Amino acid sequence: MQAISAITVCLLLSCAANAHAGNYCDSPRWSIVHGKSYDEVMQIAGKRDKIRDAECSFTDVILRIQNEEAGIGRYPGILLIADAQDERFVATSRVGAYTIFSYRYNDKHLLQFAMKDLSWEEGEPFQAGAYKIIGVREFKSMTGFPATLLVAQTFQFYGPK
Repeated sequence: MQAISAITVCLLLSCAANAHAGNYCDSPRWSIVHGKSYDEVMQIAGKRDKIRDAECSFTDVILRIQNEEAGIGRYPGILLIADAQDERFVATSRVGAYTIFSYRYNDKHLLQFAMKDLSWEEGEPFQAGAYKIIGVREFKSMTGFPATLLVAQTFQFYGPK
């Protein structure tokens, strides 16, 4: 009887892992990466550009940087998949050729990143999808303090390069 229970548990865990494998980063249905596994994302991205890795969630990555769990310098050159929680970011300002996105995560964390793209209107919510981290840049905050932010740009999986 114990053997049957162990086999059942193993099968359930295996099915759960395979079900999640088909939707890397918990991408919402409207995202270009919805229904794709990590390997599929990397295969498509690798044909379009030099992408060394893919990670999930602007929110999670920026929190890891702010909590000093990861260095900001490791992110340029990766594909960062924005998920549904990242749609809480809003375009808050423009600085030169960049749009700054912000999200008040809690009292201690104001999450921000820059997008090299001026097509976003102030107040417009960020959209789930694939973005390439193209660098790190220092900006002045509204209070005049320097803020080092990840710089992203949209990443096209399909269509002309």
